[in-house]
Amino acid sequence: MGEPNVWSVARLPDVEHRNADVTVNGFEMPCEIPADHGPEPVGATPFGLLAGSLAACTAMSVRTFLRQWRIDPGEVEVRVAVRPGTPPMMDRRVAVTGAVDPDMRGQLATEVDNTPVTRLLRDSVSIRTVLTTG
Repeated sequence: MGEPNVWSVARLPDVEHRNADVTVNGFEMPCEIPADHGPEPVGATPFGLLAGSLAACTAMSVRTFLRQWRIDPGEVEVRVAVRPGTPPMMDRRVAVTGAVDPDMRGQLATEVDNTPVTRLLRDSVSIRTVLTTG
């Protein structure tokens, strides 16, 4: 089976510590573990990193798809929120400033719903998407 292309490591220095030191392919960042009933921390959290993975994958997939069709995507912004609940849900808002005709917009929506991270998550969490184009 070959080597994995992504290595992530998290270390908690001791049981009292609320910050994990996270390394992804050599890039280091702190990740705070939220308190059970407190406010969401300011920095990276496990759900925040998961939302960031979906947002980054979606943005790169949108840009790649539109460029393949020789459409200037302009700015691509993807915002992802994790909504607590049973089961939890993710809200994804995809905004493309470039002009996309209606037929291509439908194909773009299909592409958004089939990005690699979306496919990985969709059996575990509901992802609601809103797509807007220039």
